[in-house]
Amino acid sequence: QGALKQLIKQLQAKKKSLQNQLKDYDLRLEQEAKAYHKASNERRTYLAEISQTSVAMEATKKQQAGQVHEIREMQARKGIYNVPANQRILDPKKGPIKKIAAVKHLPKLKH
Repeated sequence: QGALKQLIKQLQAKKKSLQNQLKDYDLRLEQEAKAYHKASNERRTYLAEISQTSVAMEATKKQQAGQVHEIREMQARKGIYNVPANQRILDPKKGPIKKIAAVKHLPKLKH
């Protein structure tokens, strides 16, 4: 009977140890689940911010591209950004307009 009582005490101690270990695992699992959900929520928040920033950047790029296009159209209408001067042709037989230096047309000075 003494050996049997001793075996029962050992088994009860082992049971208590296993129950405590189970409580520790349960507590750790709960803490890790909270940490996981917190990290997951932060991740979603950051992804939403990145998405909003990307949309805003694309809109800004499109707006800037539109402004550049409008400026070029205005310059083309004014003739500033149209065909380069040396490629403009009034008469196809004569070729492009030639630039003549103004110095060749000035009268000679008398001393």
